[in-house]
Amino acid sequence: MTANNGRVIALGARTYQDEAQCKTAFEALCTGADGLAGGVQHAAESNGWVWRLRGPDGQVQAVSARAYERHSTCQAAYERFRVLLLGLGAAEAVPWGDSS
Repeated sequence: MTANNGRVIALGARTYQDEAQCKTAFEALCTGADGLAGGVQHAAESNGWVWRLRGPDGQVQAVSARAYERHSTCQAAYERFRVLLLGLGAAEAVPWGDSS
C-alpha cells in the first residue's frame, strides 16, 4: 500500500497467484479490519520496531514497510494504518490507483 505521495505505508505478508487474488484479499482485509489482531514488536532483523497485522486465521497479513527507531513512532504508524483500513473498509470501493 502506498500513500498519494508515493511513500510505502505497508507491505503484504503473503503472496498471491495474480493481481485479482491480491486485490480481493486486500479488500477483505479492509472490510474485516475492526476484528483483526496486531501490534508492535521489536524487529528481529534490525535494531528497531515493526508492526504486524494478523488475519482471522492468525497468519500475518500486513507488516510495516520499515523498522522504526522508536516504539512510540511505530505504534502511531500502526494506529494510522488501522484507521486507514477501517476507512477503506467503510468506503463503497477501494480506490485503486490504476483506475481498475
